Amino acid sequence: MAEDHPSLRENLRYIVNAERDMICVGVANTGREAIRVTVEKRPDLLLLDADLRDLDGMEVAIRLRRLAPAVRTILYGGEPMAPGHGLGAFVAKGAPIDELLSTVRRAAFAALTQPRTK
Repeated sequence: MAEDHPSLRENLRYIVNAERDMICVGVANTGREAIRVTVEKRPDLLLLDADLRDLDGMEVAIRLRRLAPAVRTILYGGEPMAPGHGLGAFVAKGAPIDELLSTVRRAAFAALTQPRTK
């Protein structure tokens, strides 16, 4: 997951790791770090802050579409965005935790049932 606010990043990591069917395999606090960690670890999903300090989430998603196309990206932020440019889904910041987790599960299910070829 990529989030530039330290306490939010740690809370999200805790929430994900508390679920029996999920595990956080890496964290990043900048867009460039998110790209590096994602390419290195190849997670199933990337939970990506839309407003990182160095690169915005959409730019990170576009770059990862080319560098790690099998990784599904869930963008979260204040302004809703339609999926595209490699985005698997969007979740509004401040959405209930259950909504965030169900979005992650739906994206993971989509990744399993319709894997990308590259």
